[in-house]
Amino acid sequence: MTIAVMQPYFFPYLGYYQLVNAVDRFVFFDDVNFINKGWINRNQILQQNAAMRFTLPLINASQNRKINEIEIADFNKWRKDFLKVISFNYKKAPFFEETYDWLNKFLFEKEYDHIGDIAANSVQKLAERLELPTKFHYASELDYIRDNKANGQDKILDICKIMGAAKYINPRNGAALYDPLKFSEQNIELKFINMDEVVYKQLSPDVFVPYLSLIDVLFFNGAKESKLLLNKYTLF
Repeated sequence: MTIAVMQPYFFPYLGYYQLVNAVDRFVFFDDVNFINKGWINRNQILQQNAAMRFTLPLINASQNRKINEIEIADFNKWRKDFLKVISFNYKKAPFFEETYDWLNKFLFEKEYDHIGDIAANSVQKLAERLELPTKFHYASELDYIRDNKANGQDKILDICKIMGAAKYINPRNGAALYDPLKFSEQNIELKFINMDEVVYKQLSPDVFVPYLSLIDVLFFNGAKESKLLLNKYTLF
């Protein structure tokens, strides 16, 4: 079994979903400390051929609080405003109607209170839309090491053992944090994933803006073609 463990991000970029696609089971690290100015409650979309950051407002967000403890501020107003921004910027995209209808349904099908909940669901629901077979779990529901003295690697290894993992995959930017020997001692293969160069047609024939939310990918490619892009990665 191959697993990955990541904080839940809100409508993350293509590389995050490539990691989801590369594993059998994906564990949301929802009970670790929130990261200020990270990607848990924000991402980027296209606006006038440039990246525009959107942020889901939170109540008393702090790096001293767990992700699954932090509440959303005025979700009803935010989602209405966000959909207006989406409509304005993507109304000329080839897959506007189907993607906008899906996004509208997602944002209104539940009254979200916590960032951990909506961020994890944004990943799961888009995985369903792309017909990925990956199974999802929450670290908060696992009996793994939570001792503050334990480092991140120890916690990941404990989760791997609980899940019965034979292989663990992590984004490449975490390569310096993990010791392959420690994983091999537990009979777990350690791999890292790196997104290949991915370019697709956006609104301008002369400008491509990379690393935007998967929402952007869907507006310009649709679910079928977007799924093909999930395989454009390298493991090392």
